[in-house]
Amino acid sequence: MSAHITTEREATELLSRLVATPSITPDVEGGTGEAAMADVVEEFARSIGARVVRQEVFPGRENVICTIAPHAAGPHLMLEAHMDTVALGPMTNGHQPYMDDDGRLHGRGSCDTKGSLAAMLLALQWASGDSDPEGPLTVAAAVDEETGSAGAKALPESGISVDGAIVGEPTSLEVVRSHRGGRYWPLITHGTAVHSSTPELGDNAILRMADVLHVLREEYGRRLAGRTHPLVGNSSFSVGIIKAGTSFNMVPDRCESIIERRQIPGESVEDVEAELEEVLNIARSRHPDLDVEVQAPFVFGDVLDTPADAPIVQVVRDAVADVCGSANVIGVSYGSDAATLAAAGIPSVLCGPGDIAYAHSADEFVPMAEVVQAAEIYARAWKRFAAA
Repeated sequence: MSAHITTEREATELLSRLVATPSITPDVEGGTGEAAMADVVEEFARSIGARVVRQEVFPGRENVICTIAPHAAGPHLMLEAHMDTVALGPMTNGHQPYMDDDGRLHGRGSCDTKGSLAAMLLALQWASGDSDPEGPLTVAAAVDEETGSAGAKALPESGISVDGAIVGEPTSLEVVRSHRGGRYWPLITHGTAVHSSTPELGDNAILRMADVLHVLREEYGRRLAGRTHPLVGNSSFSVGIIKAGTSFNMVPDRCESIIERRQIPGESVEDVEAELEEVLNIARSRHPDLDVEVQAPFVFGDVLDTPADAPIVQVVRDAVADVCGSANVIGVSYGSDAATLAAAGIPSVLCGPGDIAYAHSADEFVPMAEVVQAAEIYARAWKRFAAA
């Protein structure tokens, strides 16, 4: 395959338009939702003759599913990228994309993950010109990846049936077949509120939480020390939020902390939840008057562990090698929509332009040369997958 896929100028024009369209996840400061971005994606897809379906996930928030050659006989490949971004934060000019002298486009979402989305749309545009396609190609622009992956969870319910997926995330064009999953729990300790002049008459919920966290740190430190995976690294535990108290002169009767566990392939959800209860029981045994409550977990990412010999891994690896000269198949510590799709029975990998180190940063950018390469990788992967 030697056909022209796109140019840096064409890719820059499309990505600039995507970055200039705010799509901040609604749950954060300045949240706009993805509606305007969905309109841009739909307009582009219809302009190249793709079949477009908009799938409502939440009111005003829709996945955009764009397909060419829907009736072709070969395996169906999905290219998926999320439309939502994090808040602008210190990147106050984040919706004013600009190019630097090194060929990098700056702006919120340029790296995570509108660079991938632009490359996917350009690959779809090229594929739409194929007079005899062997298999269907779909670009799915999803909502809500940054706060829960509800868009990816809804995609299998859209009626579309696909045989494999490439999920766009900033992997520096490496092929990711494995990553960690994660969940967090609110923990609440209860005490007795009194005036701070007589603390001995009460039961300080903050100090009770300190007892709990001491045991959690000690036990998880011991238990997770040797728990590792060759591709994704260590299983981990963290405390991210503590909330308590209403006044400096009152002993609080309630303290809440948010604890997070990132699990590796091989750790089941059931084992992770049972282990937390084991650790809390150790805290209860050391502190018999302890009143600690565990609330229902929030799952923000499943584990991804696509087998190395899966066709989607081999196809994308070979496409990357064709374009870049070599290909690395790796694992990463962060999560993605790929795990959600894989859990629904769609073999999935990650591959996209940009470096994850610059995602969510105060100066987010993506090299445009990688966006052009990504478009060719996606197009080549489609051809290989359809012929597999």
